[in-house]
Amino acid sequence: KAPQFTFTARDFVKEWTVKDMEPLLAVGLEGGRNYENGRNLFGGAACFACHRFGSEGGAIGPDLTSVAGKYSPRDLLVHILEPSKEISDQYGQLEVTMIDDSKVFGRIMNLNGDKLMLNTDMSNPDAVTSVDRKKIKSMDQSKTSMMPPGLLNTCKDTDILDLLAYLLSKGDKENPLFK
Repeated sequence: KAPQFTFTARDFVKEWTVKDMEPLLAVGLEGGRNYENGRNLFGGAACFACHRFGSEGGAIGPDLTSVAGKYSPRDLLVHILEPSKEISDQYGQLEVTMIDDSKVFGRIMNLNGDKLMLNTDMSNPDAVTSVDRKKIKSMDQSKTSMMPPGLLNTCKDTDILDLLAYLLSKGDKENPLFK
């Protein structure tokens, strides 16, 4: 079952950095966050397309259900705002350099004879590129995450805090972060 979220068009606000948000992390997560806004941002920023959270969402990226036990608010923010800073081998993509020096980025979907099938857009399972293995110069782990940067550039700082609270509360509307 697809998760139900309220989508609204959003304008660019700012290209957020961790430094921008750091002063707000301690005081902004002391309570009074907006649960519905955080949940809707999880959908509106398209997190659910790739990430599972509780019983909803995709399985392409890491399951975010247990981030509260793994990450501090700051560390979680770093993963969201700087997705290429640290990439798990489990969720990385390949950088395939062809003999003509062109590049194809993606995750291996299938190896079939002389063809390498790569998914080049994890949000679209049908975005598959066939690569002739005889024309490959090299294959390396990409230093670029499949998670695009800038997903929160249409959010206000309070929206980002609501999203962090939603994730850190494990989606529990009764969590003290929302009181």
